[in-house]
Amino acid sequence: MQQWSNQIWVKPIFRALVMFSPLILLIGFYRNISFLFVLGLIIIFLYGATLLQFKSSVQDINIDLSKQVYRLFPGDSDEFYVKLLHKGRWPSFRGELIFTHGNVISEPNMLNENLGSKGKIELIRPFSIYKKTAYTQVIPFVALKRGTTRISNLSLHIHDPLQTSGQALTFRDLFPAEIIVYPRPLPVHRIEHLFHQGSGEAARPFALFENVSLPAGNRNYSYGDAFHKLHWKATARTGSLQTKVFEKTVVFHWTFVYTIQPDHKDMKASDEIEKEISYLAYMCQFAAEKGIPFEVYINFKVPGPLGMYHVETGSGAQHLSKILEGLARVDRSSVTVKPHIMWTKMDRNFTGSVPFIILLGHIPDDLNTQFINKKWIKAGGKLFYVKQSGTEAYLMPYSSLEVVPC
Repeated sequence: MQQWSNQIWVKPIFRALVMFSPLILLIGFYRNISFLFVLGLIIIFLYGATLLQFKSSVQDINIDLSKQVYRLFPGDSDEFYVKLLHKGRWPSFRGELIFTHGNVISEPNMLNENLGSKGKIELIRPFSIYKKTAYTQVIPFVALKRGTTRISNLSLHIHDPLQTSGQALTFRDLFPAEIIVYPRPLPVHRIEHLFHQGSGEAARPFALFENVSLPAGNRNYSYGDAFHKLHWKATARTGSLQTKVFEKTVVFHWTFVYTIQPDHKDMKASDEIEKEISYLAYMCQFAAEKGIPFEVYINFKVPGPLGMYHVETGSGAQHLSKILEGLARVDRSSVTVKPHIMWTKMDRNFTGSVPFIILLGHIPDDLNTQFINKKWIKAGGKLFYVKQSGTEAYLMPYSSLEVVPC
């Protein structure tokens, strides 16, 4: 199967000469005018050689289809390549290599770049390739902002030696190179407190990660203990206020929930959404560095049984890379799942477990989601949300029952 679609153009002057070349040849022959006769032969020869060259190029030139995937953070640099292979007998081909990419990356020196429609940047590079050889065009780039881009609209513009005509070879398939720019992590203050389990001599009103389904006894009441933790039977038995003590959960995981409003295109500016994604990237990075298993829910539709974006619980660098890649692919034009539907699906997934949830973005306040939130809290779940204040972001308790030590 040919890799190229072929289009040939001829300059008007040369086209006219080709059209009149039989007449020039006949006049030269019958009138015995050598100059015209030779001129007619040369024009016919050049036209025939040009057509043969262009026919050969379609068959002789191939592209190396080795897969290329580049993963970077904004500000990082790398380089991709386009490799041409000449497998035929035609002596050489010369022209321009042309392709486009998205504006999430840019060349370091910004030369020979043309900004096209829809944020596409066109690059033009001269090339020359000889028979039975390969030509590799290396393109260095710098990652500018979160997102993904592929190399598209790849074509070769080939000229004949006298520049009388040209040929455009357009690559039919998708060029197998993709560049993924992760979001730039922005710090969320107080998240480090979630990592500490409150071990030590000092009594705390609330110990993170304690499992309310596993009672461990009781202790004397301390100022600040939540009312719902009072142990009334022990209080009656001892004659003094007692507080329930629960087993601390050793195995735990975090659930990050990012909700994009269905009408987010009108409600939020692009830079605000980018900040939220950067906060989520930071928290995921923090959890991975601390060895905390975590999962991510985002309410945009993707194929699958859940019908929305969900990366199941995992840990480590590979898990983090998978989630950062997913965040790089978040698009404001994505179709979203309504928040109350998202909450219902998450509730089904949390069956039999105690959720530990960090909310980000739009926090729904409809009755259905409020009911589910209270259900999670009643079952021992912990809910927090990311609050933005100016250029900073802080982790805050979702309700007064939650306490983040400061």
